[in-house]
Amino acid sequence: MKVTHSNFTNYCYIALNQATRESVVVDPAWELGKIEATLSAYGASVRAILLTHSHHDHVSLADVLATRQGCPVYMSEEEARYYGFQCSNLRLIRSETPLRLGSLEIMPILTPGHTKGSVCYLVGDNLFTGDTLFAEGCGMCTDRGADPHALFDSLQKLKHKLSSKNKIFPGHSYGMPPGQFYSSLLERNIYLMLEDRSRFVSFRMRQNQTGLMAFK
Repeated sequence: MKVTHSNFTNYCYIALNQATRESVVVDPAWELGKIEATLSAYGASVRAILLTHSHHDHVSLADVLATRQGCPVYMSEEEARYYGFQCSNLRLIRSETPLRLGSLEIMPILTPGHTKGSVCYLVGDNLFTGDTLFAEGCGMCTDRGADPHALFDSLQKLKHKLSSKNKIFPGHSYGMPPGQFYSSLLERNIYLMLEDRSRFVSFRMRQNQTGLMAFK
């Protein structure tokens, strides 16, 4: 669902097992009422909150929602420790071992680069990428802990782990709606086309960008 606060527009996702009504919530940031109304409409019970990284526009509702739903919050250990992130019921991800949350199996994929410890989550065929990968581009690497070299490695890792049938659900849209097939991104997203690390880094960090999200 699209959620908005001031000048920020994000996507918060609810991944639901329709048979058991168990769900996970990915990156709850704004509009608590909208999130809870959606959970209620589907009769969903929240087994966990999954955080892709610690930026405010992805985590601001994690604490209150975890308390109200009585569920754990997952974030990579590297991310939480580096930025000092804290919230109720926080559980740290140290590896890519799948998480079994009731009837749901979640595969965390550690993808540092946009932040020190960003992580993507694969739920079935759906990959929730936060700000690591967008349909149109990839995350910026200008804040503390960011590293374009690490982001290149993370995007290369995704190439080896994903298949054409996977759908990509990023934290933001810059023109294309969420849920694009990964095969489509491979054909359109220039950052997935760059196979050389130095060219990738130079292009992502180039000085003549009209904006941080001007991907081409």
